[in-house]
Order: sequence, then C-alpha cells, then structure tokens
Amino acid sequence: MKLALLAASLALAAPGVGFAAPTRPAALADASGCSELARPMVEPSAPREEPVLILAQRVIDRSWGPPEGAPPAVPVPGMLSEGRALAYSAVLPGAGQLYAGQMSGVWFALAEIAGWAGHWIFDRDAEREREHAETYVGAPGDTASAWSYERWTAAGSGRDAAALQTLYAGDRQAFYDLIVRDPTYLDGWRGPNQPETRADFQHLRDLSDGSVARTRATELGLWGNHLAAAIDGLRAARIHNLPIRRNLELQLKSSWRGGSPAVAAAIEGRF
Repeated sequence: MKLALLAASLALAAPGVGFAAPTRPAALADASGCSELARPMVEPSAPREEPVLILAQRVIDRSWGPPEGAPPAVPVPGMLSEGRALAYSAVLPGAGQLYAGQMSGVWFALAEIAGWAGHWIFDRDAEREREHAETYVGAPGDTASAWSYERWTAAGSGRDAAALQTLYAGDRQAFYDLIVRDPTYLDGWRGPNQPETRADFQHLRDLSDGSVARTRATELGLWGNHLAAAIDGLRAARIHNLPIRRNLELQLKSSWRGGSPAVAAAIEGRF
C-alpha cells in the first residue's frame, strides 16, 4: 500500500514575475483509473519579488496486491528471511543471530552448552544417589536387608506380604515411598533403632530427588533458551533489514507551467 503524505508544488519564475493561487480545481483521472485533485494551475499576475509556494494534497494510491497474472516481486538484495532466522535459533540457539551477522548468538550457544552439561551432571547424580539408596535398603526378600518381608510379617500376626511383593515388582519407587512414609511398616526395618535406619534411607532418597528436580529445572531452562533465542533471532534479522527496506521516499518532479519552470516535491510512505 502506498500513501502519499504531502506534496509541495513550487513555481519558479524569472525575476520580477510572480504567480497567483489557482482559480479552478478540476478532477482528473490517471492512466490507472485512480482519481486525484488536479494540481494547482498557475497563471501570470502582477509582478512580485518572490515565487509563490503552493501546497496541495496528492493522490492516495492504494494497492491491495499484485494484479492477477503479474510476475512475482523481485527480492531486495541483502534482505534476510526473518522466519528463517527465527527457525534457526529455535532449533539451535544462536544460529539465527549468526545468520543475521550478530555475535550475540554466541551467548545463546554458550547457555545451551552449559544447560546440557548441567543436565548431564544432575541426571548422573540422581542415578548414582538412587542406586546408593537402593543398595542401602537391599532387596526386601533378603532377611539381611535393611527392610524385609519376613521381619515385617513376624512382627505382627495375620500380616501378609503378598500385596507388598506385587507392588515391589511393579513399581519399586512406590514401594519405597510406602515403607518410608507409613509407620505401619516400621517393624520391617532392621536393628534396634529402626526409625534412624528408615531416616537414613529417606535421606539418601531425598538426595536423589533433589538431583532429579535440578535435572528438570535445567530442562525448563533449555526450553526457555530456545524460545528466547528464537525471538532474538527474529529481532536480529529485522534490525538487519531495516536499513534496506524503503519505507519513506522523496519524489521530485519538474514541469513547465505558464511559461515558467515548476518543481513538485512529495514524501511517500509505503506500508
């Protein structure tokens, strides 16, 4: 869409010759069928010292798209694809900024490397601490373990460990949560100081859970880094394209009217 903001028609005359304001407007039609107000007509009048500056509104020419069958627009040299810069940084943080020629992409790339390194370390710690906790408690079927079926069933009459055995086979972590948090299963722990044994096991599991939480936090940070890098990649490409995109243009036209030269100036904005 092209919008002509303001036009100034300046009539230049020889020394001693002046011009008067226009006396008759007329509606004209250009070759494209778009109507406009007729440019002011100047006519000789009484001699004056200075030329007259006449302001007039120019035509508003709206184009909602290329005509049917028109050839595709020629790409502007040097323009970058903003969508491509966004996609590059969304997949690999920093790539879109480097595509647009900005070194800020290095910081997103470093953040990505640090995020994955932290994710690997926390995940390794969580696995190691979980194995340590499971080694400490031992297998519940072994009477020498820190918690056993036999010890728990022997501590009270009518106890059946079948449900616990099914739970341990299907979801080991749920089984550990049950024997740690429910005081009903305190009798299954080994030693004269059973609450402390259970507390030691819970401490080891808490360490593992903390590492798991940090692993998930790094995953959220990585997603956030991808999102921020994609938005910044779009910004970098847009900033690169701003000097190339022609939004405003000054149009100058000269003509000969009434025996004297005239110059018309117009500032056009495209959007």
